[in-house]
Amino acid sequence: MTSDQSLRASAVDLEALADTLGEALAAHPGVVRLEPTVRSVIDRWTPSAIDQVHRSLRPAARPPTVARDGLVLSVTDLVLDLQIDLATDISRSALELAREAQDLAGGLVQATGLTIGHIDVTILAIEGARTPQPPR
Repeated sequence: MTSDQSLRASAVDLEALADTLGEALAAHPGVVRLEPTVRSVIDRWTPSAIDQVHRSLRPAARPPTVARDGLVLSVTDLVLDLQIDLATDISRSALELAREAQDLAGGLVQATGLTIGHIDVTILAIEGARTPQPPR
Protein backbone atom coordinates (compact mmCIF):
# COMPACT_ATOMS: atom_id res chain seq x y z
CA MET A 1 0.00 0.00 0.00
CA THR A 2 1.43 3.38 -0.93
CA SER A 3 1.59 6.19 1.60
CA ASP A 4 -1.17 7.98 -0.36
CA GLN A 5 -3.45 4.93 -0.06
CA SER A 6 -2.61 4.62 3.62
CA LEU A 7 -3.44 8.28 4.22
CA ARG A 8 -6.79 7.98 2.42
CA ALA A 9 -7.68 4.76 4.22
CA SER A 10 -6.90 6.20 7.64
CA ALA A 11 -9.16 9.17 6.92
CA VAL A 12 -12.20 7.04 6.00
CA ASP A 13 -15.35 8.04 7.83
CA LEU A 14 -17.09 4.75 8.65
CA GLU A 15 -20.36 6.55 9.39
CA ALA A 16 -20.38 8.12 5.91
CA LEU A 17 -19.34 4.82 4.32
CA ALA A 18 -22.20 3.03 6.12
CA ASP A 19 -24.64 5.68 4.87
CA THR A 20 -23.35 5.33 1.29
CA LEU A 21 -23.47 1.52 1.41
CA GLY A 22 -26.98 1.56 2.89
CA GLU A 23 -28.32 3.92 0.24
CA ALA A 24 -26.67 2.05 -2.65
CA LEU A 25 -27.81 -1.36 -1.47
CA ALA A 26 -31.37 -0.22 -0.71
CA ALA A 27 -31.64 1.25 -4.22
CA HIS A 28 -30.33 -1.90 -5.92
CA PRO A 29 -32.96 -3.69 -8.05
CA GLY A 30 -34.38 -6.69 -6.21
CA VAL A 31 -33.43 -5.49 -2.73
CA VAL A 32 -36.57 -4.84 -0.71
CA ARG A 33 -34.74 -3.43 2.32
CA LEU A 34 -31.72 -3.81 4.53
CA GLU A 35 -33.06 -6.13 7.20
CA PRO A 36 -32.77 -5.06 10.82
CA THR A 37 -31.72 -7.92 13.07
CA VAL A 38 -31.32 -8.32 16.79
CA ARG A 39 -27.58 -8.52 16.10
CA SER A 40 -27.52 -5.19 14.23
CA VAL A 41 -29.48 -3.50 17.02
CA ILE A 42 -27.12 -4.88 19.67
CA ASP A 43 -24.07 -4.03 17.55
CA ARG A 44 -25.39 -0.49 17.15
CA TRP A 45 -25.91 0.01 20.89
CA THR A 46 -22.94 -1.95 22.17
CA PRO A 47 -20.06 0.02 20.60
CA SER A 48 -20.98 3.29 22.28
CA ALA A 49 -21.33 1.71 25.73
CA ILE A 50 -18.23 -0.45 25.38
CA ASP A 51 -16.21 2.37 23.80
CA GLN A 52 -16.83 4.52 26.87
CA VAL A 53 -15.50 1.77 29.17
CA HIS A 54 -12.54 1.04 26.87
CA ARG A 55 -11.58 4.71 26.65
CA SER A 56 -11.19 4.87 30.39
CA LEU A 57 -9.47 1.46 30.74
CA ARG A 58 -7.64 0.84 27.47
CA PRO A 59 -7.82 3.40 24.68
CA ALA A 60 -7.89 1.84 21.19
CA ALA A 61 -8.73 -1.62 22.60
CA ARG A 62 -11.65 -2.15 20.22
CA PRO A 63 -11.58 -1.83 16.44
CA PRO A 64 -13.83 0.87 14.99
CA THR A 65 -17.30 -0.55 14.31
CA VAL A 66 -20.38 1.04 12.80
CA ALA A 67 -23.79 -0.65 12.66
CA ARG A 68 -26.99 0.21 10.85
CA ASP A 69 -30.07 -1.86 10.11
CA GLY A 70 -28.72 -4.55 7.82
CA LEU A 71 -25.07 -3.40 7.97
CA VAL A 72 -22.17 -3.95 10.33
CA LEU A 73 -18.78 -2.47 9.35
CA SER A 74 -15.63 -3.22 11.34
CA VAL A 75 -12.09 -2.03 10.54
CA THR A 76 -8.86 -3.54 11.83
CA ASP A 77 -5.49 -2.41 10.41
CA LEU A 78 -7.20 -0.75 7.40
CA VAL A 79 -9.03 -3.99 6.57
CA LEU A 80 -12.83 -3.70 6.47
CA ASP A 81 -15.11 -6.59 7.34
CA LEU A 82 -18.71 -6.09 6.31
CA GLN A 83 -21.93 -7.93 7.17
CA ILE A 84 -24.97 -7.20 4.99
CA ASP A 85 -28.45 -8.52 5.89
CA LEU A 86 -31.08 -8.17 3.16
CA ALA A 87 -34.71 -8.81 2.35
CA THR A 88 -35.08 -9.52 -1.36
CA ASP A 89 -37.80 -9.66 -3.98
CA ILE A 90 -38.93 -13.16 -4.95
CA SER A 91 -38.68 -12.25 -8.63
CA ARG A 92 -34.86 -12.17 -8.39
CA SER A 93 -32.49 -15.01 -7.55
CA ALA A 94 -31.29 -14.62 -3.97
CA LEU A 95 -27.87 -16.02 -4.90
CA GLU A 96 -27.48 -13.52 -7.75
CA LEU A 97 -28.57 -10.64 -5.52
CA ALA A 98 -26.12 -11.69 -2.81
CA ARG A 99 -23.29 -11.70 -5.36
CA GLU A 100 -24.39 -8.33 -6.75
CA ALA A 101 -24.54 -6.89 -3.22
CA GLN A 102 -20.99 -8.15 -2.56
CA ASP A 103 -19.74 -6.62 -5.83
CA LEU A 104 -21.51 -3.31 -5.21
CA ALA A 105 -20.24 -3.04 -1.63
CA GLY A 106 -16.74 -4.15 -2.66
CA GLY A 107 -16.49 -1.41 -5.27
CA LEU A 108 -17.62 1.26 -2.81
CA VAL A 109 -15.20 0.04 -0.13
CA GLN A 110 -12.25 -0.12 -2.51
CA ALA A 111 -12.92 3.48 -3.57
CA THR A 112 -12.21 4.55 0.04
CA GLY A 113 -8.73 3.03 0.02
CA LEU A 114 -9.57 0.35 2.57
CA THR A 115 -8.74 -3.29 1.94
CA ILE A 116 -11.67 -5.71 1.97
CA GLY A 117 -11.36 -8.48 4.54
CA HIS A 118 -14.68 -10.20 3.93
CA ILE A 119 -18.14 -9.23 2.83
CA ASP A 120 -20.80 -11.57 4.18
CA VAL A 121 -24.29 -11.27 2.73
CA THR A 122 -27.22 -12.94 4.43
CA ILE A 123 -30.64 -13.08 2.78
CA LEU A 124 -33.02 -13.02 5.75
CA ALA A 125 -36.27 -12.72 3.83
CA ILE A 126 -37.53 -13.34 0.31
CA GLU A 127 -40.75 -11.49 -0.28
CA GLY A 128 -43.29 -11.57 -3.07
CA ALA A 129 -46.15 -9.27 -3.94
CA ARG A 130 -48.86 -9.52 -1.35
CA THR A 131 -52.17 -10.75 -2.67
CA PRO A 132 -55.34 -9.28 -1.22
CA GLN A 133 -57.20 -11.64 1.08
CA PRO A 134 -60.89 -12.22 0.32
CA PRO A 135 -63.27 -10.74 2.91
CA ARG A 136 -64.53 -13.19 5.49
